Amino acid sequence: MKMLQATFLLLVSGFAAASEARPQDDGFVEESSWRFSLALGVGQSSSPLYDAANMPLYLMPDISYYGKVGFFDNGILGAGLDLTPHWSISLVSRLNPEKGYFYRWHVSRIPSFEQTFSSMPTVSMEPRSLQQQVSVNEVNRRPTAWDGGVQLNAWFDEWTLRLNGWTDISGQHHGHEISVVAGRHHQTALGHWRLSGGVYWKSENLMQRYYGLSDDEPLHLPRYQPRASVQPELELYWSLPLSAGWRMMAFYRYRWLDSAMTRSPLVQQSYQHSWFIGWSYRFF
Repeated sequence: MKMLQATFLLLVSGFAAASEARPQDDGFVEESSWRFSLALGVGQSSSPLYDAANMPLYLMPDISYYGKVGFFDNGILGAGLDLTPHWSISLVSRLNPEKGYFYRWHVSRIPSFEQTFSSMPTVSMEPRSLQQQVSVNEVNRRPTAWDGGVQLNAWFDEWTLRLNGWTDISGQHHGHEISVVAGRHHQTALGHWRLSGGVYWKSENLMQRYYGLSDDEPLHLPRYQPRASVQPELELYWSLPLSAGWRMMAFYRYRWLDSAMTRSPLVQQSYQHSWFIGWSYRFF
């Protein structure tokens, strides 16, 4: 009840401030300049694993820099080239996000302000015995991996498209990931809306390193070796300019986990989701 009251107050105060809006943040970053915004509100990023706590979201930074070639955007470091006015290609690198599910606080679990199909995978709904449930506290520590890859971006009026191919360049899991994310933007009197949908394919090696149970785990644990995984995702994002630098914002993101992941004894849920509602302020 308290959470609903807080959400209602956020909405009422946001619309009241919007009616008295001054010059607004246009949401863009100038070339060769840094952008830094900070969001304050309430939210959560869930973990689908046994005994891995959900991560509360109270403060979320949004940091980016775009030069003529190089850029940094919320943890992604890269160098890009415009192919046409609507297409660009980049070499990119990032911290692999899979380890974040094993910890309550981890930088890779902080959602970005900005943010996707193939056939739907099967989802395992079979009940598990207690012997098949494995806590993240029982297994070996999962590695911190650094990925490198290629990113292709496209802009078509109200549509955006992003394709990514990632591979482990740190030698920690020797796996790969491919993703396709498409989004439609819509501007109304009630703010800016974006609906995104996508799919994430993760290779067998990546899944095995983080969600498998191998011979070097404690002997009492069941062995499990997953196959490659396909994970669809949907996101709804909304923002409303208030006054100079200020916006009200909210998002909800839901990812389906297929049977390659849900059959792991480490996994207790067939989904992962994140949500947030609050204000953001752009400092520069």
